[in-house]
Amino acid sequence: MQSMVDGYIASLRVGDAMPFGGMTLFPVFRDGASPLRYQVLSEALADGSVEVRERPTATVPELWLMNRSDSMVLVLDGEEVVGGKQNRIANASFLIGAGGEVALPVTCVEHGRWHDVAPRFENGEAMYHSLRREKEQQVRANLRATGRAEADQGAVWEAIAAKQRETRTRSATGAMNDLYRGRAKDLSDYERAFPAVASAVGMAVALNGRMVGADLFDQPAPAEKLWPKLVRSYAMDALDGEGSEAVARERAERLLRRLVGARVESYPSIGLGQDLRLEGDRAVGSALVFQGVVVHLGIFRVHGRRSGTESSGIASASLRRRLRQHSE
Repeated sequence: MQSMVDGYIASLRVGDAMPFGGMTLFPVFRDGASPLRYQVLSEALADGSVEVRERPTATVPELWLMNRSDSMVLVLDGEEVVGGKQNRIANASFLIGAGGEVALPVTCVEHGRWHDVAPRFENGEAMYHSLRREKEQQVRANLRATGRAEADQGAVWEAIAAKQRETRTRSATGAMNDLYRGRAKDLSDYERAFPAVASAVGMAVALNGRMVGADLFDQPAPAEKLWPKLVRSYAMDALDGEGSEAVARERAERLLRRLVGARVESYPSIGLGQDLRLEGDRAVGSALVFQGVVVHLGIFRVHGRRSGTESSGIASASLRRRLRQHSE
């Protein structure tokens, strides 16, 4: 698995910097073509070929996804669906086969609601990058302990509430989506500043002068479709910064190389393929791999600390308690 990830990273090329408002985006390109064909969740929800509902007995950490199409569907790590009894986000990237039905591991991003507003979930935003980084560490720890892609629900609610206080966002139900609604005008400025780049398979991003992460795919089509959503997810953190100096392309290239030779942990995905958790040089990552293809790679830079959940200090006290209970 490590050599496959290394080969994928070696096929990537970083484009010229695109700076705006404390955020610098580097489009990333890839040599070679992918044999896979699939839809992304947002387009499948829009055309009705995929349906996401509460389970018959509704529970916070799972939704039921039905893919009625004749193609695979990619659910992106941190992608939000709105509706049901509470808005949720996907806990990892998943590839759901044609005609497949799965119990989708999710985390609630709306603390103050538990009643139906619509039977079917609709397309939402993507979890902002800083919280997705924390959630990735929580999921990594739970995969190690239990084999399940679960996050720390209490810690996610606390983080969203803190963000709402910091930004003075009003939300009757503590919904992450209201953060995006409240800052829609500013986020639209970032969307205009960072239009999708033709042939790019993803982006590497710096915020306030520091490289923070990357989202990369096997081919340009999913990158183009998810581009605005990903731009907004990074921009949400950029809005809280203080601006920055120029960021050289070499720093984005270095970010990608930090996962070359990374320690790899592999877990079965609830859909198709394998969920890989990577720990490299001051960076961690998660990758969805199917038939030898890296479908999605998310990279998270770790500043000032060693990589990994135990050393990063991101895992909350409640998560650590649950892990201790599991091991006893």
